[in-house]
Amino acid sequence: MKTPLISRLTGMILLAAAACGAVFLAWNGAFGVPASRLEQDLRSSQHIPDSWTVVGDVTEEAAVFLFYPPERNSYGVTLYRNEPGLSFGYFFRGSHTVAGIHGATEDLPAEVEGISLEGTGLTAYVSMNTAGIRRLEQDDGNTVEIHSLDGQSPFVLLLPQGPDTVTFYDGDGAVVETQTRGI
Repeated sequence: MKTPLISRLTGMILLAAAACGAVFLAWNGAFGVPASRLEQDLRSSQHIPDSWTVVGDVTEEAAVFLFYPPERNSYGVTLYRNEPGLSFGYFFRGSHTVAGIHGATEDLPAEVEGISLEGTGLTAYVSMNTAGIRRLEQDDGNTVEIHSLDGQSPFVLLLPQGPDTVTFYDGDGAVVETQTRGI
């Protein structure tokens, strides 16, 4: 009589321990970070102060964030990927930082960073917008899509890769260069 009770009790304890372990692993990102917690994960893992601004773009395949201090004299870029298969969120894939040589916003690059996200079919376009970019044109050879941008605000855009030509323009209509970069 005691053996079935002990077996049931042991089974329930093992089942509860396995459930607690799965919850612990999921909470700590073993299966990926849910989209709703990406900024929290970014701030924690990259040690980003609350006073810094974080802007980003999130798709089903990837997430890219740009973060910078109130002075706008430096910035960082972080990339997450949502892997196919047994994942329930996004995984950190890389990061880099850029600082003005003399600690001034004018020292930051004026061009847009183009970061190809291998395996996603996406390219991330990231800029502190020191060039005052106001327009983005996507040309697929047949049609041109025009998107307005705030010439004062840093931005992150995840756009599909393909035959499209992506061109950025400042407020005077001059082309702003895109610098290809990897993470």
